[in-house]
Amino acid sequence: MKDKVNVICLYWVGEFRGRDFTTNDVWRLYHSVLKHCDRPFDFYVLTNDMGCDVPGTKIELQHADDWPGWWSKMELHRSNLPPGRTLYMDLDSHAIRSLAPILDYPGDLVMFSARTNPRKQEPGLIHKYQAATMLFTPGKFTWMYDKFLADWDYYLAHYRSDQDIMGEWIPDQPVFPDEWLLKLAEIRKNHALRLRPPTHTIIITGQPSSGFFRRTHEIKWFEKMAR
Repeated sequence: MKDKVNVICLYWVGEFRGRDFTTNDVWRLYHSVLKHCDRPFDFYVLTNDMGCDVPGTKIELQHADDWPGWWSKMELHRSNLPPGRTLYMDLDSHAIRSLAPILDYPGDLVMFSARTNPRKQEPGLIHKYQAATMLFTPGKFTWMYDKFLADWDYYLAHYRSDQDIMGEWIPDQPVFPDEWLLKLAEIRKNHALRLRPPTHTIIITGQPSSGFFRRTHEIKWFEKMAR
């Protein structure tokens, strides 16, 4: 049997740029992981609602009031998270095939490459990583948490998101193969993808503000593979 891993998500309660996740979204992600994880895992929810009904073990956010939405993902690099190989997934994500290739990928912090348009230029936008999925070893990058904590109001004002900060601070991290990740926007635009799944995709993510990630039943293969 393969070694146990951790799977963690962020459930930040509040309104942030159209993202209004619910406990149902936590359960949806959990069941997706449960279906596609090939090894034992402990499930953790990093949250500012310690009374919520979610699977696994809750870990209280320490800076939720100051670090809204995705900014609270910087707490993944705290020194007191559970030890062990850890997979982070956004709540608008679905595993549709075995997570084994991702969980076995080498590196202390592995993400996908950015899917932003490289021609788009705006302050604080760094075209480097897509941080909806991260495989990491807790404790290896506590310096990032400490650096962010020391001047967080500056970083919130000058960067678009946590992935942009990592793109600037740690630009040489390994990345997963692009074909393992599919954005929901690509499915909505591509009629062929609505009819049949792509061959190599492991995780589908994106479009939290539209709520489309909750409507997997609209695409038959998506519902069958994710659930």
